[in-house]
Amino acid sequence: MEGRKLAGTVLSVSCRTLVFVLIVMLLYLCGRTMFNFGKAVFAEEAVASADNAVEVEVIIPRDYTTSQVAQILKDNGLINNTNVFKAQVILAEYSKKFIPGTYKLNNAMKPSEIMSALSTRQDTKSED
Repeated sequence: MEGRKLAGTVLSVSCRTLVFVLIVMLLYLCGRTMFNFGKAVFAEEAVASADNAVEVEVIIPRDYTTSQVAQILKDNGLINNTNVFKAQVILAEYSKKFIPGTYKLNNAMKPSEIMSALSTRQDTKSED
């Protein structure tokens, strides 16, 4: 009887310890993910350095969504992460402030510079 009680206690303590360790690991992983996301949002890094900048022409359509703009920028190598860009747009209060049109941007621009450019009329189509 004593052996059974001891085995039950050891099993109970082991299960509680395992649950505690799993919760701590989950909290650590969530915290690390949130920290990295926050760092990416507020660090505002360009995709490339000024020395390696590549100019790209992008078209922002009428009736765009922020998600569509983010995907266009990612597809053209101007941003690394669409979710980070969408958060930056919300925090910088640029939601629905982009002007549809054609823009020449480069991948050395920071997200705030891209947002500023997209909210300023600058059609780049020229008549030849």
